[in-house]
Amino acid sequence: MSQPLIIDLHLDLAWDALFWNRDLTLTAHQVREQEEQDIPQVAAGFDTGLCSVTFPEMRRGSVGIMLSTIMSRIEPRYLDGRRDGMRTQEQAMAVGRGHLAWYQAMARRGDIKPVRGLDDLDEAVSAWENPTDKTPIYHILSMESADPIVDPDDVGFWWDAGLRVVGPAHFGHNTYIHGTFTEGGLKPAAKPLYKAMRDAGMILDITHMSDQAVWESFDLWDGPIMASHCTCRSIVPGQRHLTDDMIRELIRRDGIIGLVFCQFFIDPDVQWENRPSRKTWVSKYGMSGLIPHIENISNLAGGSLANIAIGTDMDGGFGAEITPTDVDTIADLQGLTGVLRDAGFNDGDIKGVLHANALRLFRNAWKD
Repeated sequence: MSQPLIIDLHLDLAWDALFWNRDLTLTAHQVREQEEQDIPQVAAGFDTGLCSVTFPEMRRGSVGIMLSTIMSRIEPRYLDGRRDGMRTQEQAMAVGRGHLAWYQAMARRGDIKPVRGLDDLDEAVSAWENPTDKTPIYHILSMESADPIVDPDDVGFWWDAGLRVVGPAHFGHNTYIHGTFTEGGLKPAAKPLYKAMRDAGMILDITHMSDQAVWESFDLWDGPIMASHCTCRSIVPGQRHLTDDMIRELIRRDGIIGLVFCQFFIDPDVQWENRPSRKTWVSKYGMSGLIPHIENISNLAGGSLANIAIGTDMDGGFGAEITPTDVDTIADLQGLTGVLRDAGFNDGDIKGVLHANALRLFRNAWKD
């Protein structure tokens, strides 16, 4: 019997390949072996974390569909220890197009295959009903920080390139919006960007938005919506997470929330804005640590799990050192089925979280 399909709503794989210089065609443990030899990189302060996501690991865990990110933003380098920000929007645009080129190269290899609409989505689901070791990982192109979109006229280029989901915010504030660690809302350029995105048929992702920006986005946006990688602020404190009121509004709009597989999004003792060093952190929670978040969202939805999905963000700036203790690589996501069953959820609920809820959102968004 084949494993159930898993959809991951947030994987920074081009960033992982190009910024961390990882060959994602290898297994995670082969990448770790390579990086153990990179003494000059470690000495220079580049802490990659323990690689947990590669194409072989995704195949092993039947993570057959993903949202693959274009990720570049305006931000001074070295802010809060981060080294991947760009000083100008033109630089961010160039990095974003480099990420696009990497996905295109991986598609030419046959490792991944783009999903641009319903026919592609149906093909992906069918292919992963009986996968082989050659079955590609199907990817829906998304963007984290809209800086690579030069202006609203550039939305057409990105749509033609396959971009279907845009999260305008990331760390700091950018061309369009205020994000994590900032206060403020949408900037003047956001309104025409949102109109161009809506006209094209894109999905809005509210992840990383400041509180004010979330509510201003709700006021402007009337299309399909998600929070690709978030958890509940009522359980884990910090601006990075969603308030219950935000979750209620997403539920009202039939949006979905992808749960993050990171200790700092699970542990109630961690304040995101003052999170500890990964080098000294001792992880406490397995995947069962996500159950309080699932229960909270379900309670806000009147007992339904229809708005819950998976958005691991694994290898998005952290590695297996702070994933759930029962997750060494992304292949271990298959263990979530047992965790959810032990928590009392039925097979329909579990199928929804693993893939069906995400499929519903995409099918509804693209049905016209």
